[in-house]
Amino acid sequence: MKKIIKAKNKKVRLSSHIKPEKYNLVLKPDLEAFIFSGKETINIIIDKDIKELTLHSKDIKIITAEIIQNKDKQFSSKISYNTEAETVSFKFKDVIKKGKAKLSIVFEGIINDHLRGFYRSRYSIDGVTKHIATTQFEATDARRAFPCFDEPAHKAVFDVSLIIPGSHTAISNTLPTNVGEHEGGYKVIEFASTPRMSTYLLAFIIGEFEFIEGYTKDNVQVRVFTTKGKKHQAKFALDVAIKSLEFYNDYFGVHYPLPVLDLIAIPDFESAAMENWGAVTFRETALLVDEEHTSFANKQWVAIVIAHELAHQWFGNLVTMEWWTDLWLNEGFASYMEYLTIDHIFPEWKVWDLYLTERYSIALRLDALVGSHPIEVPVHHPNEINEIFDAVSYAKGSAVIRMLADYLGADIFKKGLQYYMKKHSHGNTNTVDLWNAFEKVSGKKVKAIMNNWTSKTGYPVLSVTEKNKNLTINQERFYSSRVSRAQTKEKTLWQIPLKYIDNKTTGKILLTKKSSTLPISSVGKVNTGENTVARVKYDKITLDKIINEIEQGTVSTHDRLGIIRDMFALAEGGYIDTTEALDLALKYKNETEYIVWSEISSGINKVAHIIHDENFKDIYYKYANEIWSPLAQKMGWEKKIAEDASHTFLRNLALSNAAFYGDKEIIKHAHALWKKGNIPADLRSVVYGIVARTGGNTEWKKFESMYKNAKLDEERDRVGRALGGFRDKTLLSKTLTYAMSDKVRMQDAPFMIGTVWQNPSGRDLAWKFVQHNWDTISKRYGEGGHFLGRILAPLGGHIKVKDAKDTEKFFKTHDAPGATRTLEQSLERIHSNVAWLKADKNKIKKWLEKNYKK
Repeated sequence: MKKIIKAKNKKVRLSSHIKPEKYNLVLKPDLEAFIFSGKETINIIIDKDIKELTLHSKDIKIITAEIIQNKDKQFSSKISYNTEAETVSFKFKDVIKKGKAKLSIVFEGIINDHLRGFYRSRYSIDGVTKHIATTQFEATDARRAFPCFDEPAHKAVFDVSLIIPGSHTAISNTLPTNVGEHEGGYKVIEFASTPRMSTYLLAFIIGEFEFIEGYTKDNVQVRVFTTKGKKHQAKFALDVAIKSLEFYNDYFGVHYPLPVLDLIAIPDFESAAMENWGAVTFRETALLVDEEHTSFANKQWVAIVIAHELAHQWFGNLVTMEWWTDLWLNEGFASYMEYLTIDHIFPEWKVWDLYLTERYSIALRLDALVGSHPIEVPVHHPNEINEIFDAVSYAKGSAVIRMLADYLGADIFKKGLQYYMKKHSHGNTNTVDLWNAFEKVSGKKVKAIMNNWTSKTGYPVLSVTEKNKNLTINQERFYSSRVSRAQTKEKTLWQIPLKYIDNKTTGKILLTKKSSTLPISSVGKVNTGENTVARVKYDKITLDKIINEIEQGTVSTHDRLGIIRDMFALAEGGYIDTTEALDLALKYKNETEYIVWSEISSGINKVAHIIHDENFKDIYYKYANEIWSPLAQKMGWEKKIAEDASHTFLRNLALSNAAFYGDKEIIKHAHALWKKGNIPADLRSVVYGIVARTGGNTEWKKFESMYKNAKLDEERDRVGRALGGFRDKTLLSKTLTYAMSDKVRMQDAPFMIGTVWQNPSGRDLAWKFVQHNWDTISKRYGEGGHFLGRILAPLGGHIKVKDAKDTEKFFKTHDAPGATRTLEQSLERIHSNVAWLKADKNKIKKWLEKNYKK
């Protein structure tokens, strides 16, 4: 695959001979001019005599820098900035001796509007615009708020003081110890010393807030802060936070070390949330729940996000990765623990089922690309660091942890984590430290088993053959692209913990060779429970047996899911014909579980996506509707009494798919509900999507009005997605223009553009729009971070060679900082789509014409 951008790999780590011990930081923000002034004293330890020292600083103007050692003081004789390395260096006339010293700095900065560093968030109350000053420092943006040693291993204690307007509230990682008057109507709030921690976890938030509070069993104060008028939406979050904190205290065996945990809803926020120690910040849609207008899906999302961020108070905050190479130690574990916790709090939600079709499926899709990366990936420049906040670190990280937990057993796994936490509290670690902890308590060779799972890209496909009561399993790396598979010679061998069904009992084995043979009496599902990160390809005899069992209803939910998911993935990768997967989907007509239907939906929709421009698309829609219309009719529009979450999700899935593939009765009913109004929260996304896809200018104007007047951010998100769902290109052009206007928050525009781009009717339109407006997009989102990658991700859905060439040509002359890996993956996906369609188009057409053309 041709590379179009050369990633920066220059090492930008600070020298190791200077270490911070403590920061005394005073900041005074101006919420009208959006600037701030600050002064800090950093207690440092110097390992050798020096005349110059360097630390991180970006977009900060240094006024003075002074070094104090014993009774000697001297101001810096020269201050120089390195924009590329994001550092500032101070030269001194006299030698600074080895030992302890204090570095005192006076500086100024900007409260920016980039959602990074120390930034401003805007909201309105009764037509009056108000602002919050808040922080987002992960991964490398503390340096935008104050000069610092901005690396995870440079842990220190922070004493924070904020000078703010008397009418405002200030929140930081710890509780205030003193509030004093200051000139000009300001007040000074001094906060208690933090634990020893990394700079990216520091936080300070200033604004006009209200809050509700509660306490855990061991008397930790938990508060949820909102802008005024919204605290009634914080009750659910408070309950989940308290229960999550209590669960983690018990599970990790180390108690949360702070007296307070604050959760703060911020109107403008790049991600879902950020785990700042003791002061967790959230996008409003990830924290607030309105009992009347919040869907069950979003309520569940709020719970999951809270559990994720609170897991970080241990995995990330208490024990921190040494460097961003081991980001997965933070995100992979939080992504695993979120499900463990919510399953404990809400067992009726069956969130581990949802895990298989959410986190786990995402991991399998991304890591099947050559352009993926190992869980442990060397990174240097901040743009490279930002790029690994992706599905590999989060989803694959959690998947290999889940696999290990299943292999070791729940009790041993828990004991290993407790040993790890106690040994490394307030310190920094790498992946080997975790494996050592598990080896200590289990006696198993965890390091050897797990090495290739974290140090190598990809995962295996297991080819299963049954002959003469023997089961042969061969492993090789799985590729979702037949192009990549043909071009790449990968010889990684994984040690694979595997469960399989033998005569209706579960067998276990650790595969260590390329080919393994097992004596069996009657083979069933391999990788039963879907615990191992792998695909499985069966020979025809074995597959026919399993399909027969599926039709008889004797295969578990997780295993039914695994079979159909792998079949569609194998079809995409060229391991089998696509028609085999399409035919298998028909055998699931008696399926009752949402998570299985979700995978069927994903597979059918992916094929629909690549054949969208073909002349047999209408016949394919007949096939799809044979699957979806009966299910939609069975589920109906009305929620049943005491209905579980799976049925709520399945109804939405069935109705959406049936309407997409042309069920006129479903479309008609959706429009009737739309005209009637007062749509139940759980059905709004479905109805809005159907109305948009089959609507025109009148509906577009109505959605625009709804977007403008929405009181709840969740509702605004629903309407925003609908605005990208029309088929009329003129209306989609209006949506793209609207997304970049001041009527849409900077945080929301990428998702609105993405919705248009993922819409087959808007695919080419959105790509042209992004190219035409690249200067504006780059200026707004091109400071690194995650936004450019999110905007460009839909490129991977294109299905023409021409689009790949256009992409290569455009980005030869246009930078996309933080999105290099996304672009490479998108190119790989485009070429994969082209090759898939070329290889299987005629076979799909003939199969459809044989079975559906009348």
